[in-house]
Amino acid sequence: MGFFIRRREKSDCKAIAHIVTVCWNETYKGIVPDWYLEELKANEPKRARAMEDTFNINENYYFVLEVDNQVVGFVRYGKSEDKDFENCGEVIAFYVLKEYQGKGWGKRLFQEAINALKMMGFDKMIVACLKGNPTNEIYKHMGGKYIKDGVYERLSLLENIYYYDI
Repeated sequence: MGFFIRRREKSDCKAIAHIVTVCWNETYKGIVPDWYLEELKANEPKRARAMEDTFNINENYYFVLEVDNQVVGFVRYGKSEDKDFENCGEVIAFYVLKEYQGKGWGKRLFQEAINALKMMGFDKMIVACLKGNPTNEIYKHMGGKYIKDGVYERLSLLENIYYYDI
């Protein structure tokens, strides 16, 4: 299997929306309400169209992981919107389909986001991860230090905030 990491293209929006739907339904079952997971399935086409409609090549803070010509993961990054970390970068979203995990590709994708944040002038970053998500262990393994609790406001759920010197 050959893999490739590249910037997101407009044509990737449907795949990204689908990856979010699949990863949330696999990872967050029992953590987030079932109605929310069902809503993700139902509004996937709408989310893909919205992403396509707002696509801007100059503000394209995404990388995608492509394996055998299929987008199987992505990372979204940018300036942190957390008021406690205004001069910090952030990995805002990071998803890899389950069957492509454990091969080191996700780690390479994550590193691409770190490299891009460095090029944007950041020397530190944060990542938020819902409590109960097994991915918390991956963020720790990749050097993240738990620094505080946060709240995923859309669902009022607690999340762990991890800090990285990059």
